[in-house]
Amino acid sequence: MQATSPEDEQTYPATIEKVNSDGTFTVKWDDPDGGPETDDVEAGAMKKIIVFKDYVVGDDVMAVSTEDGQRYPGIVNKINEDGTFQVKWDDPDGGPETDDINPENMKKVTVFKDYKVDDVVEAVFPEDGQMYSATVMKVNGDGTFQVKWDDPDGGPEESPVKAKDMKYPPIPLDKLEVGQKFKGTVRGVREFGAFVDIGAETDGLVHISRIANERVDDPNDYVEVDQEVDVWVSDIRDDGKLGLTMVEGKIGGGGRRPADLTPFEAVDPDEWLTARVDNIMHFGAFVTVTLPDSGASASGLIHISQIREGFVEDANAELEVGQEVQARIISVDLERGKMSLSMKSGGGGGGGGGAPAAARPPADLSLFEGIPSDQWLTGKVARTAPFGAFVTITAPDSDATADGLVHITAIKDGFVESVDDEVSAGDEVQVRILSVDAFGGKMSLTMKPEDF
Repeated sequence: MQATSPEDEQTYPATIEKVNSDGTFTVKWDDPDGGPETDDVEAGAMKKIIVFKDYVVGDDVMAVSTEDGQRYPGIVNKINEDGTFQVKWDDPDGGPETDDINPENMKKVTVFKDYKVDDVVEAVFPEDGQMYSATVMKVNGDGTFQVKWDDPDGGPEESPVKAKDMKYPPIPLDKLEVGQKFKGTVRGVREFGAFVDIGAETDGLVHISRIANERVDDPNDYVEVDQEVDVWVSDIRDDGKLGLTMVEGKIGGGGRRPADLTPFEAVDPDEWLTARVDNIMHFGAFVTVTLPDSGASASGLIHISQIREGFVEDANAELEVGQEVQARIISVDLERGKMSLSMKSGGGGGGGGGAPAAARPPADLSLFEGIPSDQWLTGKVARTAPFGAFVTITAPDSDATADGLVHITAIKDGFVESVDDEVSAGDEVQVRILSVDAFGGKMSLTMKPEDF
């Protein structure tokens, strides 16, 4: 499990030693690092982790080397009596050829090995370690495959290649069909869903609403990186985006065009409209708004910052599904079929019956638009929220400042349970600009060393 240490309130791996009569659990830390070996921890400060332990000899794995703590590919060579597994590294690179690894520091890797003669593949060329197109000529007795290179370019015309160094060429999106089933690998998990590799030209998104039949609050409770999952193609969009579902019944939308929002484009932003709350997310609420004259209706987003004046921490505390609210249309994107609305009067007064004051103009972010995404800037945390931290940065060679959001997933590599555990108001941090929406007055930042 992962448990929060009462010593420093940080999360560390541990094992339950005893269930106490007061409802707490005595946990033994995997690496006490000079602190107590055990602690009594409340259930709310613990999170169960499922560790796979049924490895067999010959399994391909990614495992953490005891030499440097980094993950490397290897093969299970032996099952040890103490519960560890002897892993033989694919490329020891001067280090030990084998290591005894705890199962929590290993992850099984499924390698496709059923290539056939005449299969067209991409394989690692032994001369330079790069992948090139090739054709399978023979299945060798040692488990490798003899491939013939399309363009040997002065190197060997044929080479033996391991299965783990081969793959089929990416599937073009125009060859996919809605409803097709694939076994995919989770490549990334975000608050809105999971990106899954099915061998296509691009990874597909399993939206949070299509991970399971029940309501899903956190995709991390259902999937993890490198996990194999069964998925179905649910949506193939003209812009090159691929939608997937882990629930076979939630298929549909392939080739669906964006909603026609033409009737809403000319609506005065000062006009109040009745909207019904359809769904509430951590970032705001999706509502259906209907025009009183034509009866045309469409879905739009009321961002959490547009629910009311002042800071809103939780949209669920302000709204409920089925509730009728008064909202104004802020913007309409006909090309993408998206509409933004606001419940704010725009002038600090209450909403409701009277005509709202003019909406507050968005922050001027023009000086931040040209800053490259690899340039680090010094910022100061203005405030924190459950979903991230707002950081004030200054444009280079200027006195202009603006706030940007570092989402909880962009604070650091790995899982962040609480924003307040990582940063506090007033902290000085290093950030990079991910995106700037000058029209909407929004800027996304990251504290990570690289994008995902």
